[in-house]
Amino acid sequence: MTASGHAGHESGHASLTVGQVARAAGVTANAIRFYERYGVISGYRNSGNARRFTADAICRVKLALAAQRVGITLKESADILAGVPSLSHDLAQWVAAGDELVRIGRVRISELQATVNALESLAFLRPGPSESRPQP
Repeated sequence: MTASGHAGHESGHASLTVGQVARAAGVTANAIRFYERYGVISGYRNSGNARRFTADAICRVKLALAAQRVGITLKESADILAGVPSLSHDLAQWVAAGDELVRIGRVRISELQATVNALESLAFLRPGPSESRPQP
């Protein structure tokens, strides 16, 4: 968004640079730009046309990072985090977003466990009932 979309941010709220958000979230500046392109976070331009973010961008990046580790896509994280308005102090909204990420994460873990179990048994290599077995 542009400064016109966030007129009060500079004067009323913490205005963080790309580098500050990156350091606080434990990622690179390029990662911050990447998360912004995917809609996980949104920034604005200050009067000097420098890119700025509000403090909640750090939380959003950290949540998306954790979600990525269990296979949740950035799009999925962005869609879920879109339900939490910028600078929201409503803990229930943050908890609901976190709960949804956990729910999706558990589904992904279950799917991965089923895949690991199949690899362990090699059952997928055995011919199915409709497949013919090779003749010796």
